[in-house]
Order: sequence, then structure tokens, then C-alpha cells
Amino acid sequence: MYIIVKNESHKLFLPTAKARQYAEPMIVAGKEANLMYLAQHKQAVPKMPITGSFVYPHPPNYRGMCTLHYGKKEWIKMLNNLKRMGMDTIILQAAVWNELRECYYPSKHFAGHHSWNVVEPMLEAAKETGLAVFLGGYGSVTGWAEKLNSNMMEEEKLNQSACYRELLKYRSLFDGFYFAPETAYCGTRDVGREKFLNELYREFFCEIKEKTPDMQILMSPATKYFPDKMEEMKAAWMALLNRVPLDIMAPQDSIGSCGNQLCHQHETYRAWTEVCRDLNIRFWSNIELFERQDRLEGDSYNYTASPERVAAQINNAAPYAEKLICWEAPYYLGPDSGRKGAILRKFLNEAEQDKISHDPLHSCRNSIVEHKIPDGMLVSPP
Repeated sequence: MYIIVKNESHKLFLPTAKARQYAEPMIVAGKEANLMYLAQHKQAVPKMPITGSFVYPHPPNYRGMCTLHYGKKEWIKMLNNLKRMGMDTIILQAAVWNELRECYYPSKHFAGHHSWNVVEPMLEAAKETGLAVFLGGYGSVTGWAEKLNSNMMEEEKLNQSACYRELLKYRSLFDGFYFAPETAYCGTRDVGREKFLNELYREFFCEIKEKTPDMQILMSPATKYFPDKMEEMKAAWMALLNRVPLDIMAPQDSIGSCGNQLCHQHETYRAWTEVCRDLNIRFWSNIELFERQDRLEGDSYNYTASPERVAAQINNAAPYAEKLICWEAPYYLGPDSGRKGAILRKFLNEAEQDKISHDPLHSCRNSIVEHKIPDGMLVSPP
């Protein structure tokens, strides 16, 4: 499924040659389908702003931005840049990465991991800049494993719980919790797998609610489109989330990763919103700002997507989502993304300013407001 490689002072997990061989046709087909969609559907300005972004110590599976050695000063600079882009929320992807054996806060339970102190200066900077924080905990690829067994699940539960207990020492500095491990409906139901993951979600999330009843829990699973399978996808997620006290679902739109295509977004969004409606879960959308590039020879890397494609993603999400977050603004809209990042950043900023200048009520509707939820977590109004 993946290989571990060294990158400067840290590690990455990258796809195997077999995984790339599987992915390359999907990437080509996705890009072609998206270009055809854009040719047939000219995009106006984005109908919603992106008001949240993932951040991380470093991306676990590609060479991107690295914050491993940031102090509070560097974090404040980055977070102020995000505020200028209209962000009010950040989500730290993970405080620990299992497969990389890396930990990003002072930990006793993960003392054997290579360690950096990322969480503390990030949280202090977010508090000072006034951004809401969803703090990611124990990251792993367990949710993507082809086969799950009881030993894997017991170890996952143990590590998830230990990480959360340790992170609670920062409770006054974060507003919600992000469950880092991802999964997806992959085209067919696997009832045994659904039961395993449902047990993990239910037991761990109930533990969170028992320890911190006011904690808002966020997930952001992948979206994989399969023709005529959306009813089955809904059924799978209803089983996965049965009796799970999840507060916010923010599925990846998976347009950048090519698991989904622009022409299928409405169909997938309808499925997600029906799941969230039936389970009383708030629905956000995770907009992917990148264009995926995999090659059988060499490295995997991504670059910033075009303004036209991102506008289409946003406009397809707008009828369904309460709030838009993204993967991820500091890199794909930042200086490391080069000319493509600068073009998209300028486009999104100008589109928002244009809406404000032409609609005096816009600034009221899209300003950051405080909903009556625990700890004053800031979100955009629906």
C-alpha cells in the first residue's frame, strides 16, 4: 500500500509502484473529465468563501510545507496570512503519525517516536490570533487497510485514547477534536469491516464525550464515486456511523485526488447530506486545492489547481455545505506553491472582495459569528 522514505529530518509514506499503476489511469481520466466539465460549465465567481484550512507538522505523504521547527512567531505569521484570506478555523491534521513513528508534542505514551514540539506553539499562536482550532490526534492509515483484525483494532483504540488523554492538557487552547484516520466507501459493502470501524468510532467518540461532553468532533473521510452506487455508499456510512456521536462531517470532495469528478459532485453531495440529515450531523465540505501528479518513476507530488476548477468545486458544494474548509491553504495558496498558488490566491481574494463591494449585506452574512456551541468555537453561518 505504501513505502516509508526519508525526507530531510522526517519521514513520508509514498505509494508503491503497484498503487501508482492503479492510480495513474484514474488521475488521467479525472483530469480529462474535469476539463470537459469546465468547458461545458463556465464558472462565475465562487458562491461561498473557504473559511477553514488544514495545517500540519508536515504532509505525511508528499513533500510540501514543513512546520516541525516553527516557534510561536512563525505560526503567528502563517495564521495571520490565513486570516487575511478569510479563514476563521484551522484543523491540525494529526498530533502523532503511527506509520512514520513521529510525535508532534511532548508525550510519555509515544516516547519511542521521533519527537518535535509543534502542537504547543501552534495552539498558543492560534489563541493569540483568534482562530478556532480542531486538534487532530492519533493519525494512522488503519482505515485504509485491506484487512482488519482484532489486534489491529485494539492497538488503534489504545493509541487513540492515550493520545487524546495527553492532548487534554491543552484543553483551554482548542475548540474541537479532529479524528485523523481516513476511510472511504470503495465500491462494495464490507460488513465485517464496517462493524470493526463502527466499533472504533463508537467507543472512542463516546470516550471523548464522556471525558469532555462539550467537545465537537470532526471527521473528513474521502469521497470515491462509483456509478449507480450512491445508495450503497449511504448505507455503508449509516452502518459506519451507527450510534457514533459525531458532530461535524466534512468529507473531502476528492476532486484533486481524482477519486471523484466535477460532473459527479452533486450526486455525491446529495448522498453525504442525506447521511448527515438522518444522523443529525452538521455538514461541511473539504475542498481540495491541489492537482494530483503521480509517476511510476520518481516521486509523488501535487501542485495548485486552476481557479476555474476550484470555483467549480466551491459552486458545486454551495447548495449543500454549511461551511467550506480546504486541504490546504498554507502550502497551495502560499509562497512555496509558486505562480499557480499566487494566481489562485489572487482569484479567491478578488472574488470575495468583489462580492463584498457589490453586496452590502454580504459582509454581515459571511462574517465570523459565534454560534452557541461549546467554548465559543467560531464557524461561518449556514
